[in-house]
Amino acid sequence: MTTEPWRLPSRAWQVVFASLLFAAAVAISSMVYANSVARTSERSLCDLVVRLDDTYRATPPQNATGRQLAAEIGHLRSELDCPAARTARR
Repeated sequence: MTTEPWRLPSRAWQVVFASLLFAAAVAISSMVYANSVARTSERSLCDLVVRLDDTYRATPPQNATGRQLAAEIGHLRSELDCPAARTARR
């Protein structure tokens, strides 16, 4: 069996194609998993920020440092686009 130097046998192309499909499947599943973890992490962070902001609004801090912290928490809440009210955790 003689083949030209630049040409791979049919079986080799099948292996290359299968390898590429497997690599694509792994890449896609990794992205889906990473997005899921990021959403969960962002939800947890929002829960914390909303809890802190609600607490600071209910009982405003008495000193300058506390007021600055409360303002920063409120700004972070709007930057993260956290919900207006806390949701019950499951």
